[in-house]
Amino acid sequence: MDFFSKLAEARIREWQQRPEKERAEVASAPLSIAPLEVQLFDEAKGLYERARSTVDPAEREAALAAAARIETRVMVLLEESGRPLAAQQFARMFAAEREQR
Repeated sequence: MDFFSKLAEARIREWQQRPEKERAEVASAPLSIAPLEVQLFDEAKGLYERARSTVDPAEREAALAAAARIETRVMVLLEESGRPLAAQQFARMFAAEREQR
């Protein structure tokens, strides 16, 4: 049995040992079906909106810095996965969000 089969078997046993109530809660939790880069873009968009709406300069800078980190993460994710055209499109979308300041 290879490593992944053992890991899968352990996870199944762990799941079966959980109380029924806990299994039902986890199973009914909504799953996000949007791609990771779209989820990250939405998160960055929310941070840009928060930066625009706040009056506290420290909070604004923190939101902008967090959004910049997410932008970098998306660009790296897309470039490493061999999707330069998607990276260009996301770069344009991020630029549009930054210009709304």
